[in-house]
Amino acid sequence: MFSYIVKRLQMLGALFKGKGVSKNVHEENTKIPLKKNYKGNKEDIENVLDKNYDLVVKEFYIQGEEKNKAFVAYISNIVDEKVINDNILKPLLDRNRAYEEKELDLSFIEKSVISTVNSEKISDLNQVVENILNGETALFYSNYNEALTLDTRNIKGRDIEKPETETVIRGPKESFNEGLGENIALLRRVIKNPNLKLESYSLGTQTKTEVVVAYMEGIADKEVVEEVQKRICDIDIDAVLESGYIEEFIEDAPFSPFPTVGNTEKPDKLAANLLEGRVGILLDGTPFVLYVPYLFVETFMSSEDYYTRYTYATALRGIRLIALLITVILPGFYVSMVSFHPEMIPKELAISIAVASEGVPFPTFIEVLAFGLIFEILREAGIRMPSNVGSAVSIVGALILGEAAIQAGVVGAPVVIITALTAISGFAVPTQLDALTMLRIPFILAAIVMGLPGVLTVFNFTIIYLCTLRSFGVPYFSPVGPLSLYGFKDLIIRAPWWFMYRRPELIAKENKNRQPFGQRPKPDDDN
Repeated sequence: MFSYIVKRLQMLGALFKGKGVSKNVHEENTKIPLKKNYKGNKEDIENVLDKNYDLVVKEFYIQGEEKNKAFVAYISNIVDEKVINDNILKPLLDRNRAYEEKELDLSFIEKSVISTVNSEKISDLNQVVENILNGETALFYSNYNEALTLDTRNIKGRDIEKPETETVIRGPKESFNEGLGENIALLRRVIKNPNLKLESYSLGTQTKTEVVVAYMEGIADKEVVEEVQKRICDIDIDAVLESGYIEEFIEDAPFSPFPTVGNTEKPDKLAANLLEGRVGILLDGTPFVLYVPYLFVETFMSSEDYYTRYTYATALRGIRLIALLITVILPGFYVSMVSFHPEMIPKELAISIAVASEGVPFPTFIEVLAFGLIFEILREAGIRMPSNVGSAVSIVGALILGEAAIQAGVVGAPVVIITALTAISGFAVPTQLDALTMLRIPFILAAIVMGLPGVLTVFNFTIIYLCTLRSFGVPYFSPVGPLSLYGFKDLIIRAPWWFMYRRPELIAKENKNRQPFGQRPKPDDDN
């Protein structure tokens, strides 16, 4: 019993140190060699994939010769059977005089008979089965202890559509989908450069989910790339169904409400991040791609900022900053001013608040907390309901409940206004919406206890906490903390492209210049 407790404590210690407790994803499973016996291999495949109605095992004679026994095995729902018939079976079944004098072995069949793009000879039964489950077709030939796996995948997925969570007016309107191959194709269409490196891993002992790490060689920090690879290799879990699984295993601060791993469903945004020196993580089965390092200042940024006029983009970032402060501080600020510092409110406004709140049986902070909770319930209900009625229910529900609560004297009109303004402002900074929603509660509680000094205290502690966070070694609050004057060119102010000639200093450790200096347009003197 004591040894068990010690072992568990050691595992927890390793977890809190971020070292992981799992084995490397590249650790090989026990290999089961294929047999030279034709029937033995067929029985092994059928036994391993037993009770799968979509398993197809087709026996045939190559060139019609009974001595040339062979069979193919594949999963019918995830392959292109036309490719199998036209490019594999037909060339093997047809008599061809050019092949009559040749010795038919797997190498000759692979190079001269069949016409699929990708093929591989494998001698391990487990690897053959894994390839079959990935949509490949396995060809077994008599008297050979190897199988030829051929790429015949045809997994139907969703078409390329507009992004659901990152809408833009100007700029590319394509989004990733659930197909890893299609997502890589979208990324390569943006970055046509041999320095774009894509390294594949397999995660999940049951799902065998394919994961790809993408980075720009010569721009990305090698230490960050190696750290990403290490953390991914340390993941030991039975299933990986979405990128959120990986995010929770690799983030620097797993107990922090603030995300230290970014995500996007836009190929152009991922490409821009890779070109700044970040590392992307693509996962089969999800349109959301991860990237690191992720900084807090990206809360105010949108991919559209870099496609529109820099003056307008700067104004929008200022609006987003104001929206962030409103959604976090406004409820606590209102409670502190009404409950502790009414003398600081202008006389006319104080009278209006008092008249509107007359007859309300609850203290101000109860009103704010209760109505904030009601709005979050409405928002969650609107998200989970079918799209054609969800938005109507959330909007109509908020209007009806707000109006009814005011008329019944349960809540004052100022609280309804504060709650609505707080919620709307949160949607202006969607990347931090979850964290900011949780952060409102400490501000309200501090306002209840200490008033305005409590709100300011929590605000200061929040800034200090943000300065302590790291995202793969990069300060989370940079370029504000630590201060980097060059970083202010792409902070609240979005400088023109000809002025942002360098990549972020703390992210791109190599090849820091993205363009020559001094390309400012020179207007014609005659105009």
